[in-house]
Amino acid sequence: MIVGLLKHRVQVSIFTISIVYFGLIAYSILIPSSFYEISEVQENLLFGPIFGKISVDSMLYKIITFAFILIGAITLTVVSVNHELISKTNLLPAFFYSVFSFSAVTSSALLPILISNTFVLLALNSLYNSYRRENALLECFNAGIFITLASCFCTYYFLIIPIGIIAMMILKSFNWREWMCFLLGIIMPLYIYSGVTFLWSDFYLKPYDLFTSVFHNTKLPLFSEYYFLFNGTTLFMLVLAIFHYISKGFGNRVKIQKAKFILIWLSVFCLLISVLNAVSNFWLLTCIVPFSIMIGDYLGEVKRLKIANTLLTLFMGGFLIIWMYHLNLI
Repeated sequence: MIVGLLKHRVQVSIFTISIVYFGLIAYSILIPSSFYEISEVQENLLFGPIFGKISVDSMLYKIITFAFILIGAITLTVVSVNHELISKTNLLPAFFYSVFSFSAVTSSALLPILISNTFVLLALNSLYNSYRRENALLECFNAGIFITLASCFCTYYFLIIPIGIIAMMILKSFNWREWMCFLLGIIMPLYIYSGVTFLWSDFYLKPYDLFTSVFHNTKLPLFSEYYFLFNGTTLFMLVLAIFHYISKGFGNRVKIQKAKFILIWLSVFCLLISVLNAVSNFWLLTCIVPFSIMIGDYLGEVKRLKIANTLLTLFMGGFLIIWMYHLNLI
């Protein structure tokens, strides 16, 4: 039922997802503050100085988190529609992005990842805009800046830097100036940070220390039995989406095919981040950008609504188990 409401008429889709969003806000407000684990926030360049003084269980922190969930869902929809990754009336990716985010709302690691996801979406948008442009120097430069800014809020995101190189190889023929602009975009925020901190403190080598600590502080993913159905259904739908792309084709235009192929590569690197930086509340948290687009696109393309609604029912059933666990009902 809900799949049909989220993929046909824009007005109905917006109304439906608005009800879901505010319902999820009400749910997250009811969660006891004891579920918030402050220790999960890893050290990073910008998140601590900007948001570090705000208490994790305060209402202000929750409002900021809700705002970034909404910003991320809107940005994801705009980028997906503009580059024809989904149909114009399909709001399923925004729905999945919101549910994924609220499933981990008890984790204090959620907010820095949400901010990083927003910059990843902006980087994807810049890379997609470089397609078939003779001199896409500015787009490549912006993509590098956005990826670095993503890693400034969640250090592990520097592992997706190769996505920029892979995307340029997929979208365009080799142009050394564009590659140099991308690398300059990667370096510039770190250079500014090191320059400023060199003048005011002794932390100008902190970016290097944080990036190297990623490999020194790796740990195995943590699995909770309360997230088993939710994670299992998510991965099952992702496999179905990839199989759908392979069997039916990635799209009827070359640009769409290349854009979706980049999403698969992004999923691989995001899964790597999930393995290295396992969040106990939801270990696939860093993958919600590519997963939301691919799964939402797949369910939107399924002709038999019974199949799509069955998968979505299992997915929401997994979320219901998480909801009951957070509210101490099980």
